[in-house]
Amino acid sequence: MSAALTPAVTRALAGLVDGPTLLFDRDVVRARMTRLRAIAHAADVQALFAAKSCPLPEILALAGATLDGIDVAGPDEQAALVAAPPMTISVTWPGDVVPAALAVLAARHRVIAVCETAAQLAAAATVPAVELAVRLAVSALLDEDAPGGLRGGGGHVSRFGVDPAELPALRAIAGGRLRALHLHGGPLATSAARLARLAAAAVAAAAAAELPLDRLDLGGSLHGFALDAPTAGQATLADALTAARAAVPATVELVIEPGRLLLDGAGFAAGRVLAARTIAGRAVRVLSLSRLCHLRWSSPRLVAPPPRAGQGTALSLLGATCCEDDVIADAQVPPDALPAVGDRVVLAAVSGYAAAWNRGFAGVPAARVLVV
Repeated sequence: MSAALTPAVTRALAGLVDGPTLLFDRDVVRARMTRLRAIAHAADVQALFAAKSCPLPEILALAGATLDGIDVAGPDEQAALVAAPPMTISVTWPGDVVPAALAVLAARHRVIAVCETAAQLAAAATVPAVELAVRLAVSALLDEDAPGGLRGGGGHVSRFGVDPAELPALRAIAGGRLRALHLHGGPLATSAARLARLAAAAVAAAAAAELPLDRLDLGGSLHGFALDAPTAGQATLADALTAARAAVPATVELVIEPGRLLLDGAGFAAGRVLAARTIAGRAVRVLSLSRLCHLRWSSPRLVAPPPRAGQGTALSLLGATCCEDDVIADAQVPPDALPAVGDRVVLAAVSGYAAAWNRGFAGVPAARVLVV
Protein backbone atom coordinates (compact mmCIF):
# COMPACT_ATOMS: atom_id res chain seq x y z
CA MET A 1 0.00 0.00 0.00
CA SER A 2 1.37 3.39 -0.89
CA ALA A 3 1.49 6.35 1.48
CA ALA A 4 2.01 10.09 1.06
CA LEU A 5 4.52 12.46 2.61
CA THR A 6 3.55 15.52 4.60
CA PRO A 7 4.87 18.91 3.43
CA ALA A 8 7.17 19.28 6.45
CA VAL A 9 8.73 15.86 5.90
CA THR A 10 9.14 16.56 2.17
CA ARG A 11 11.08 19.73 3.00
CA ALA A 12 13.23 17.92 5.54
CA LEU A 13 14.11 15.13 3.12
CA ALA A 14 15.44 17.64 0.60
CA GLY A 15 18.30 18.58 2.91
CA LEU A 16 18.82 15.21 4.57
CA VAL A 17 22.27 13.65 4.68
CA ASP A 18 22.81 9.91 4.35
CA GLY A 19 22.15 7.55 7.21
CA PRO A 20 19.00 5.96 8.65
CA THR A 21 16.63 8.68 9.80
CA LEU A 22 13.31 8.83 11.65
CA LEU A 23 11.21 11.95 11.08
CA PHE A 24 8.14 13.10 13.00
CA ASP A 25 5.90 15.90 11.77
CA ARG A 26 5.32 18.32 14.65
CA ASP A 27 2.22 19.86 13.04
CA VAL A 28 0.53 16.48 12.62
CA VAL A 29 1.16 15.62 16.28
CA ARG A 30 -0.05 19.04 17.44
CA ALA A 31 -3.24 18.75 15.39
CA ARG A 32 -3.99 15.29 16.75
CA MET A 33 -3.34 16.36 20.33
CA THR A 34 -5.56 19.40 19.88
CA ARG A 35 -8.32 17.26 18.43
CA LEU A 36 -7.98 14.69 21.22
CA ARG A 37 -8.24 17.39 23.87
CA ALA A 38 -11.44 18.75 22.29
CA ILE A 39 -13.01 15.28 22.08
CA ALA A 40 -12.02 14.34 25.61
CA HIS A 41 -13.13 17.59 27.22
CA ALA A 42 -16.46 17.45 25.42
CA ALA A 43 -17.04 14.13 27.20
CA ASP A 44 -15.74 15.47 30.56
CA VAL A 45 -12.59 13.31 30.31
CA GLN A 46 -9.00 14.35 31.01
CA ALA A 47 -6.35 13.37 28.42
CA LEU A 48 -2.74 12.60 29.28
CA PHE A 49 0.03 11.62 26.85
CA ALA A 50 1.87 8.32 27.31
CA ALA A 51 5.50 9.51 27.27
CA LYS A 52 6.83 6.06 26.42
CA SER A 53 5.06 6.20 23.05
CA CYS A 54 7.44 8.95 21.81
CA PRO A 55 9.73 10.31 24.54
CA LEU A 56 11.29 13.04 22.40
CA PRO A 57 11.69 16.42 24.16
CA GLU A 58 9.81 18.25 21.40
CA ILE A 59 6.85 15.85 21.60
CA LEU A 60 6.75 15.94 25.40
CA ALA A 61 6.75 19.74 25.27
CA LEU A 62 3.82 19.66 22.84
CA ALA A 63 1.92 17.29 25.10
CA GLY A 64 2.56 19.40 28.17
CA ALA A 65 1.32 22.51 26.40
CA THR A 66 -1.69 20.91 24.70
CA LEU A 67 -3.05 18.11 26.89
CA ASP A 68 -3.91 17.74 30.58
CA GLY A 69 -0.66 16.07 31.52
CA ILE A 70 1.70 13.18 30.85
CA ASP A 71 2.01 9.56 31.98
CA VAL A 72 5.61 8.52 32.60
CA ALA A 73 7.18 5.13 33.11
CA GLY A 74 10.51 4.85 34.84
CA PRO A 75 13.25 7.09 36.22
CA ASP A 76 14.43 8.59 32.92
CA GLU A 77 10.97 9.82 31.93
CA GLN A 78 10.37 11.16 35.44
CA ALA A 79 13.66 13.08 35.35
CA ALA A 80 12.86 14.55 31.93
CA LEU A 81 9.79 16.32 33.32
CA VAL A 82 11.06 17.61 36.66
CA ALA A 83 11.62 21.13 35.27
CA ALA A 84 8.66 21.13 32.86
CA PRO A 85 5.81 23.63 33.36
CA PRO A 86 3.42 22.43 36.12
CA MET A 87 1.05 19.72 34.99
CA THR A 88 -0.54 16.44 36.05
CA ILE A 89 1.93 13.55 35.89
CA SER A 90 0.93 9.93 36.33
CA VAL A 91 3.90 7.74 37.32
CA THR A 92 3.54 4.07 36.40
CA TRP A 93 6.55 1.79 36.78
CA PRO A 94 6.88 -1.92 37.70
CA GLY A 95 10.12 -1.42 39.64
CA ASP A 96 10.79 -0.01 43.08
CA VAL A 97 9.15 3.30 43.94
CA VAL A 98 11.81 5.86 44.87
CA PRO A 99 10.17 8.28 47.30
CA ALA A 100 12.88 10.93 46.85
CA ALA A 101 12.28 11.04 43.09
CA LEU A 102 8.51 11.30 43.60
CA ALA A 103 9.00 14.11 46.09
CA VAL A 104 11.13 16.09 43.63
CA LEU A 105 8.49 15.67 40.93
CA ALA A 106 5.64 16.51 43.30
CA ALA A 107 7.33 19.76 44.35
CA ARG A 108 6.34 21.19 40.95
CA HIS A 109 3.57 18.96 39.58
CA ARG A 110 0.42 17.15 40.57
CA VAL A 111 1.69 13.57 40.82
CA ILE A 112 -0.33 10.36 40.86
CA ALA A 113 1.80 7.37 41.88
CA VAL A 114 0.34 4.22 40.31
CA CYS A 115 1.25 1.08 42.28
CA GLU A 116 0.63 -2.63 41.84
CA THR A 117 2.29 -4.15 44.94
CA ALA A 118 2.05 -3.55 48.65
CA ALA A 119 5.73 -2.55 48.75
CA GLN A 120 5.25 0.08 46.05
CA LEU A 121 2.19 1.50 47.76
CA ALA A 122 3.90 1.66 51.15
CA ALA A 123 6.89 3.48 49.62
CA ALA A 124 4.74 5.96 47.68
CA ALA A 125 2.65 6.65 50.78
CA THR A 126 5.73 8.10 52.50
CA VAL A 127 5.49 11.12 50.16
CA PRO A 128 2.56 13.21 51.48
CA ALA A 129 2.28 15.34 48.35
CA VAL A 130 1.50 12.51 45.91
CA GLU A 131 -1.87 10.96 45.19
CA LEU A 132 -2.01 7.17 45.36
CA ALA A 133 -3.50 4.85 42.75
CA VAL A 134 -3.55 1.10 42.15
CA ARG A 135 -3.22 -0.49 38.75
CA LEU A 136 -5.82 -3.18 38.07
CA ALA A 137 -5.38 -6.04 35.62
CA VAL A 138 -8.18 -5.85 33.08
CA SER A 139 -7.96 -9.60 32.47
CA ALA A 140 -9.03 -10.13 36.10
CA LEU A 141 -11.50 -7.26 36.14
CA LEU A 142 -13.46 -8.59 33.16
CA ASP A 143 -12.41 -12.25 33.45
CA GLU A 144 -11.01 -12.38 29.93
CA ASP A 145 -7.82 -13.38 28.17
CA ALA A 146 -4.92 -10.93 28.03
CA PRO A 147 -3.24 -11.26 24.60
CA GLY A 148 0.43 -11.99 25.15
CA GLY A 149 -0.09 -12.43 28.89
CA LEU A 150 0.93 -15.24 31.21
CA ARG A 151 -0.75 -18.61 31.10
CA GLY A 152 -2.87 -19.22 34.18
CA GLY A 153 -6.32 -20.25 35.31
CA GLY A 154 -7.18 -21.76 31.95
CA GLY A 155 -6.45 -18.58 30.00
CA HIS A 156 -3.94 -15.78 29.62
CA VAL A 157 -3.68 -13.27 32.45
CA SER A 158 -2.05 -9.85 32.36
CA ARG A 159 1.38 -9.56 33.96
CA PHE A 160 0.47 -5.96 34.88
CA GLY A 161 -1.74 -4.84 37.72
CA VAL A 162 -3.51 -6.66 40.53
CA ASP A 163 -6.65 -8.69 40.92
CA PRO A 164 -9.55 -6.61 42.29
CA ALA A 165 -9.69 -9.03 45.23
CA GLU A 166 -6.43 -7.49 46.47
CA LEU A 167 -7.89 -3.99 46.79
CA PRO A 168 -9.06 -4.22 50.44
CA ALA A 169 -5.57 -5.16 51.62
CA LEU A 170 -3.98 -2.40 49.56
CA ARG A 171 -6.55 0.12 50.79
CA ALA A 172 -5.55 -0.71 54.37
CA ILE A 173 -1.87 -0.04 53.61
CA ALA A 174 -2.63 3.39 52.16
CA GLY A 175 -4.36 4.61 55.29
CA GLY A 176 -7.30 6.20 53.49
CA ARG A 177 -5.22 7.91 50.80
CA LEU A 178 -5.93 5.35 48.08
CA ARG A 179 -8.71 6.92 46.02
CA ALA A 180 -7.75 6.18 42.40
CA LEU A 181 -7.60 3.22 40.03
CA HIS A 182 -5.62 2.77 36.82
CA LEU A 183 -6.45 0.07 34.28
CA HIS A 184 -4.07 -1.98 32.18
CA GLY A 185 -4.26 -4.94 29.86
CA GLY A 186 -6.87 -6.86 27.93
CA PRO A 187 -7.68 -6.87 24.23
CA LEU A 188 -7.50 -3.64 22.25
CA ALA A 189 -10.77 -1.78 22.76
CA THR A 190 -12.56 -1.16 19.46
CA SER A 191 -16.16 -0.58 20.56
CA ALA A 192 -17.74 2.07 22.73
CA ALA A 193 -19.65 -0.63 24.60
CA ARG A 194 -16.47 -2.40 25.67
CA LEU A 195 -14.85 0.77 27.00
CA ALA A 196 -18.03 1.54 28.94
CA ARG A 197 -18.11 -2.02 30.32
CA LEU A 198 -14.50 -1.66 31.40
CA ALA A 199 -15.21 1.61 33.20
CA ALA A 200 -18.31 0.22 34.89
CA ALA A 201 -16.41 -2.87 36.08
CA ALA A 202 -13.73 -0.67 37.66
CA VAL A 203 -16.36 1.39 39.48
CA ALA A 204 -17.97 -1.82 40.74
CA ALA A 205 -14.60 -3.17 41.91
CA ALA A 206 -13.98 0.00 43.91
CA ALA A 207 -17.41 -0.24 45.51
CA ALA A 208 -16.91 -3.91 46.40
CA ALA A 209 -13.61 -3.03 48.11
CA GLU A 210 -15.20 -0.04 49.88
CA LEU A 211 -12.66 2.15 48.13
CA PRO A 212 -13.71 5.82 47.76
CA LEU A 213 -13.12 6.50 44.08
CA ASP A 214 -12.09 10.00 43.05
CA ARG A 215 -10.13 9.17 39.89
CA LEU A 216 -10.31 6.44 37.24
CA ASP A 217 -7.64 6.21 34.54
CA LEU A 218 -8.73 3.96 31.66
CA GLY A 219 -5.13 3.76 30.39
CA GLY A 220 -3.98 3.88 26.80
CA SER A 221 -4.37 1.36 23.95
CA LEU A 222 -7.00 3.57 22.33
CA HIS A 223 -5.67 3.40 18.78
CA GLY A 224 -8.53 1.06 17.89
CA PHE A 225 -10.78 4.14 17.85
CA ALA A 226 -10.81 6.92 15.26
CA LEU A 227 -10.28 10.57 16.14
CA ASP A 228 -12.16 11.43 12.96
CA ALA A 229 -13.31 9.74 9.73
CA PRO A 230 -13.70 6.17 11.00
CA THR A 231 -13.27 3.29 8.61
CA ALA A 232 -16.15 0.88 8.08
CA GLY A 233 -17.15 -0.68 11.38
CA GLN A 234 -14.76 1.48 13.43
CA ALA A 235 -16.03 3.38 16.46
CA THR A 236 -15.04 6.97 17.09
CA LEU A 237 -13.19 7.99 20.22
CA ALA A 238 -15.92 10.56 20.88
CA ASP A 239 -18.57 7.84 21.07
CA ALA A 240 -16.35 5.63 23.23
CA LEU A 241 -15.58 8.38 25.75
CA THR A 242 -19.20 9.46 25.92
CA ALA A 243 -20.19 5.88 26.73
CA ALA A 244 -17.44 5.49 29.31
CA ARG A 245 -18.32 8.77 30.98
CA ALA A 246 -21.96 7.66 31.30
CA ALA A 247 -20.79 4.52 33.12
CA VAL A 248 -18.84 6.46 35.77
CA PRO A 249 -20.28 8.73 38.47
CA ALA A 250 -19.95 12.41 37.62
CA THR A 251 -17.92 12.96 40.81
CA VAL A 252 -15.13 10.68 39.53
CA GLU A 253 -12.37 12.25 37.45
CA LEU A 254 -12.14 10.12 34.30
CA VAL A 255 -8.79 9.97 32.50
CA ILE A 256 -7.25 8.44 29.37
CA GLU A 257 -3.60 8.34 28.34
CA PRO A 258 -3.21 7.47 24.64
CA GLY A 259 0.13 7.38 22.87
CA ARG A 260 0.13 5.60 19.55
CA LEU A 261 -3.17 7.22 18.61
CA LEU A 262 -1.52 10.65 18.73
CA LEU A 263 1.44 9.80 16.47
CA ASP A 264 -0.71 8.29 13.71
CA GLY A 265 0.32 9.82 10.38
CA ALA A 266 3.23 11.75 11.89
CA GLY A 267 6.11 9.25 11.66
CA PHE A 268 8.36 8.51 8.66
CA ALA A 269 11.70 6.82 8.06
CA ALA A 270 14.33 7.33 5.36
CA GLY A 271 17.24 5.15 4.35
CA ARG A 272 19.30 4.06 1.35
CA VAL A 273 19.27 0.81 -0.62
CA LEU A 274 22.43 -1.13 0.27
CA ALA A 275 21.86 -4.19 -1.90
CA ALA A 276 19.47 -5.36 -4.64
CA ARG A 277 18.66 -9.01 -5.27
CA THR A 278 16.02 -11.28 -6.68
CA ILE A 279 15.05 -14.14 -4.38
CA ALA A 280 12.54 -16.81 -5.39
CA GLY A 281 11.36 -14.53 -8.20
CA ARG A 282 10.77 -11.60 -5.86
CA ALA A 283 12.56 -8.24 -5.94
CA VAL A 284 14.42 -7.70 -2.68
CA ARG A 285 16.10 -4.54 -1.42
CA VAL A 286 18.27 -4.41 1.70
CA LEU A 287 18.04 -0.98 3.34
CA SER A 288 20.20 0.96 5.74
CA LEU A 289 17.07 0.95 7.88
CA SER A 290 16.24 -1.98 10.15
CA ARG A 291 12.92 -3.06 11.58
CA LEU A 292 14.66 -4.48 14.64
CA CYS A 293 16.80 -1.40 15.30
CA HIS A 294 14.75 1.50 14.02
CA LEU A 295 11.13 0.49 13.39
CA ARG A 296 9.96 -1.45 16.42
CA TRP A 297 6.19 -1.54 17.01
CA SER A 298 5.63 -0.07 13.54
CA SER A 299 3.89 -1.39 10.43
CA PRO A 300 5.71 0.72 7.83
CA ARG A 301 4.34 1.41 4.36
CA LEU A 302 6.46 2.32 1.36
CA VAL A 303 6.04 5.84 0.03
CA ALA A 304 5.94 5.20 -3.72
CA PRO A 305 3.63 5.67 -6.73
CA PRO A 306 0.94 2.96 -6.77
CA PRO A 307 1.05 0.54 -9.72
CA ARG A 308 -1.76 0.15 -12.19
CA ALA A 309 -4.15 -2.67 -11.41
CA GLY A 310 -2.57 -6.03 -12.17
CA GLN A 311 0.78 -4.50 -13.17
CA GLY A 312 2.59 -4.27 -9.83
CA THR A 313 5.94 -5.88 -9.09
CA ALA A 314 6.28 -7.53 -5.69
CA LEU A 315 8.99 -5.91 -3.58
CA SER A 316 10.34 -6.92 -0.17
CA LEU A 317 12.25 -4.42 1.94
CA LEU A 318 14.71 -5.96 4.38
CA GLY A 319 16.81 -4.60 7.22
CA ALA A 320 20.58 -4.63 7.26
CA THR A 321 21.07 -6.81 10.34
CA CYS A 322 22.00 -10.49 10.15
CA CYS A 323 18.62 -11.60 11.53
CA GLU A 324 16.28 -13.50 9.17
CA ASP A 325 13.37 -11.76 10.92
CA ASP A 326 14.55 -8.27 9.94
CA VAL A 327 11.83 -7.82 7.32
CA ILE A 328 10.55 -4.25 7.09
CA ALA A 329 7.67 -4.32 4.61
CA ASP A 330 6.25 -5.83 1.45
CA ALA A 331 4.90 -3.65 -1.34
CA GLN A 332 3.65 -3.62 -4.90
CA VAL A 333 5.34 -1.03 -7.13
CA PRO A 334 5.35 -0.20 -10.85
CA PRO A 335 8.00 -2.30 -12.64
CA ASP A 336 9.97 0.81 -13.55
CA ALA A 337 9.90 2.16 -9.99
CA LEU A 338 12.05 -0.50 -8.31
CA PRO A 339 14.70 1.33 -6.26
CA ALA A 340 18.33 0.77 -7.18
CA VAL A 341 21.39 0.56 -4.94
CA GLY A 342 22.02 4.00 -3.48
CA ASP A 343 18.45 5.22 -3.94
CA ARG A 344 16.61 6.67 -0.99
CA VAL A 345 13.57 4.78 0.29
CA VAL A 346 11.00 6.51 2.48
CA LEU A 347 8.52 4.73 4.71
CA ALA A 348 5.34 6.05 6.34
CA ALA A 349 3.31 4.75 9.30
CA VAL A 350 6.29 4.79 11.65
CA SER A 351 5.21 4.63 15.27
CA GLY A 352 6.48 7.01 17.90
CA TYR A 353 7.64 3.92 19.75
CA ALA A 354 10.30 3.57 17.05
CA ALA A 355 12.05 6.60 18.52
CA ALA A 356 11.95 5.03 21.98
CA TRP A 357 13.37 1.69 20.79
CA ASN A 358 15.87 3.21 18.33
CA ARG A 359 19.34 1.69 18.61
CA GLY A 360 22.32 0.42 16.61
CA PHE A 361 23.48 -3.16 16.22
CA ALA A 362 26.37 -4.98 14.51
CA GLY A 363 27.41 -2.21 12.15
CA VAL A 364 23.93 -0.75 11.72
CA PRO A 365 23.97 2.70 13.36
CA ALA A 366 21.11 4.06 15.42
CA ALA A 367 18.86 6.27 13.35
CA ARG A 368 19.03 10.05 13.47
CA VAL A 369 15.72 11.29 14.92
CA LEU A 370 14.22 14.60 13.76
CA VAL A 371 11.06 16.46 14.71
CA VAL A 372 10.30 18.67 11.72
